Amino acid sequence: MSAALFPADALAALDAIPREHLAAAIAWLAARAMEPAPVPEKPVPEANGKLLTADEVAGRLHVSKRWVYRHARELGAVRLSEARVRFTTEGVERHVTRRQAKGERDG
Repeated sequence: MSAALFPADALAALDAIPREHLAAAIAWLAARAMEPAPVPEKPVPEANGKLLTADEVAGRLHVSKRWVYRHARELGAVRLSEARVRFTTEGVERHVTRRQAKGERDG
């Protein structure tokens, strides 16, 4: 491994570890390397008003709830958790405007 990959102060700190403590230091570093990386929280996009459920979007667009989930990305979906998805009113309105400009209908 090249010393150029690490900052000099990090290498100096490693060199300062007494020989009898190296095994424990390596075990600690290996355990740390196995920990999952922290997942930064995604801010929920500003939604002038409330976020809509799939049922509400389906009602507004006159489509099925299944259609809403299949087109979630283009409807401005926001994942609140593994099981909870909401839709911004702006995303839904943007979708409707795009479809109208193209002369297309949903569903």
